[in-house]
Amino acid sequence: MAMSLQKVCPTIALAVLCLAAAPALGQTPAAALPSPTPSASPTSAPIPNITWQTNVSGYSFSTTDSNATSADFSNLMTTVTRNTGLFRFGATIGGYAFPVVGQVLNPTLKTGSNTDLFGIVPVAYVQYVPTGSLTLSAGKLATMIGQESGFTWQNVNVQRGLGWNVESTFSRGIRATYVRGAFSGNLEYNDGFYSGRLNSLEGLFGWQPTASTNVQFAFLVPPAKQGPNPTTNIANKRLYDLMLTQTFGRLTLTPYLLWVDSPENAAIGFNGDERAFFGAAIANYTFSPTWSVGARYESASNRSVATDTGANADFLGYGPGSSASTITVTPTYRARHFVIRGEYSSVNLGQFTPGLGFGNAGLKSVQSRLGIEIGAQF
Repeated sequence: MAMSLQKVCPTIALAVLCLAAAPALGQTPAAALPSPTPSASPTSAPIPNITWQTNVSGYSFSTTDSNATSADFSNLMTTVTRNTGLFRFGATIGGYAFPVVGQVLNPTLKTGSNTDLFGIVPVAYVQYVPTGSLTLSAGKLATMIGQESGFTWQNVNVQRGLGWNVESTFSRGIRATYVRGAFSGNLEYNDGFYSGRLNSLEGLFGWQPTASTNVQFAFLVPPAKQGPNPTTNIANKRLYDLMLTQTFGRLTLTPYLLWVDSPENAAIGFNGDERAFFGAAIANYTFSPTWSVGARYESASNRSVATDTGANADFLGYGPGSSASTITVTPTYRARHFVIRGEYSSVNLGQFTPGLGFGNAGLKSVQSRLGIEIGAQF
């Protein structure tokens, strides 16, 4: 994923700026594009059907170990799409932040993070839909990897998890999507972790036997020689993601298992084949149209040893051989277009490199955060 970012605590002044997660609750795996609306005769769409959506939100978090408070806008964007007809398109324009548990919360407009990583137009694509089953897409596309999406309003939690933090976020490429009955398949030739070179293969295959059950497997395979770029220090990592979406009435579960593998490449300091593993259980329960609560538990670990000196030995950010578990709870209140979300998160490190943990000296193994996001969606 993109680079790590960081923290927030209740600053009501920002509340006015804020937005939240209306569609986030009960979302399915990070679908890169709006699902096309199949039509028996796509060429006969009478009038272009163009829709707009604006998301505005701000957040504030307080982090316990450093007494740090961070506040900023999390989304200030507009999305325009056309989802009918033979030719379709979509684009998202504006500013955004990538808050991640256990990582630094950088300013939304800081150079080298957040909006600066993928620009003020992170998504822009065109589609050709010759049949109700086949869709061809090209442009800047959201990743097909993972159960959590790029923007805060798309997820049940304000902060993303450590697993999301190693995944790709957006890429530039060409994608083919085919749907037939309960089965779906996507293949994309893209630039991997936003390298600027079309040299990676990404895919997503799904089976949806019922309206409440969806099983998916996604992968991303960049070349072994791919070097670092501003979005990630380990850009040659291969991702393999097994995901389930299951609904039980008001409860939606979206667990996933993520395997990461970075091949040896001595030319860029990758002295061996390094791996990491992530497992997460994400749930959302809707009490009423106004109240819901989302929660995530995850376990993450580098498969390297603490003495590993390879530049690709640490996917978590806490040193070679490090491990972590996280828990995040996010109650949400909605009133028409407006959303308010509170959030508590805690990160517990197992083994870590002194200086790379929490606190001003990087020696603490536990970090907690308390925050709020307030926003609107029109």
